[in-house]
Amino acid sequence: MAKIVKAQLEAEFKHNTSIGANGEILYDAPIEIKDQADLDNYGITWDDCRTLNFHGSEKVTVYFFKTENRAFAEFQWSYLDTQHSRGYASVRCMIPGKRKAFIKCPDTVSCATCPYRDKKQAPIISWDGLVETGYESVGSAPVDEQVTAKLEYEGIKAMMDAEDIRIARAFEMKILQGYTVREIAAKLKISEPRVYQLIARAKAIGKEYRKNNG
Repeated sequence: MAKIVKAQLEAEFKHNTSIGANGEILYDAPIEIKDQADLDNYGITWDDCRTLNFHGSEKVTVYFFKTENRAFAEFQWSYLDTQHSRGYASVRCMIPGKRKAFIKCPDTVSCATCPYRDKKQAPIISWDGLVETGYESVGSAPVDEQVTAKLEYEGIKAMMDAEDIRIARAFEMKILQGYTVREIAAKLKISEPRVYQLIARAKAIGKEYRKNNG
């Protein structure tokens, strides 16, 4: 079995590596496993998988594919983080805020002991809500309006992802999760000016989507 080591010559890679049969560095590329079909596709069993904790209590089952292609491994880690941080942001409730009517429920509030049981609102991601007020619209709007808002944002996000997955990532981290530009730059491993460019591009894509979809 290959010995697990850290790649000393490439300290930027923050995850485990191993040494192959010919002395090559093999990077851990996480591939999410959701069901038996995924296991069959890769010819593995549940015993070959590992469980990772993502953003709070969310658990993700992955298979670590060994590859010499570091770029592929980096992409897989970034993609996994992006997908699950988005999902995590979308399920946190909206609770009464001090400066705004509602804010995203912070990680420090446990659902089991939530003090806002009678006041919290379901999160509905709305493009207008994000751009104009900085948080999602609450669940008090008519159902048809909520569905329309959600579908519109999903369409806009799909356009962002088609161009660069970091666009929606930077935009949602800033608007939904309240990260600073410096924190986003560190998280995405880009410069601070680039963060501003991504956020500006997100807003431009939103306008373009609305123009093309009436």
